[in-house]
Amino acid sequence: MEKRGIVKAIIFSFITFGIYGVYWFYKLTNEAHQVVGRNTTASGGWALLYTFITLGIYYIYWSYKMGESITEAKRMRGMHTSGNDTILYLILSLFGAGIVTQVLLQDSINDIIDYDSTSGNV
Repeated sequence: MEKRGIVKAIIFSFITFGIYGVYWFYKLTNEAHQVVGRNTTASGGWALLYTFITLGIYYIYWSYKMGESITEAKRMRGMHTSGNDTILYLILSLFGAGIVTQVLLQDSINDIIDYDSTSGNV
């Protein structure tokens, strides 16, 4: 698992008219499962399919569960977490700001990757 540049991911998502955003969603799902050590939602491919089938409703559920996953992963490592990520991701997704959810999720995953690499938990 490697850190992903957030600005680059946003730019690629816009340049490709959302196609990279779909790939990014897939990768975020699998990477969040990897940092927490278990699947907390459907795998990336299934989560993507469920999101399309439900016309985005699954994405709202996914956002909430990803917040829980990241909070759990940070607590397992002893990292600081406010515990409000779940509600923040949910609210952002409800108001159509899914890309902001993905940005925040990627930032948290990048922080966990940094923490693991400096503490030897790789």
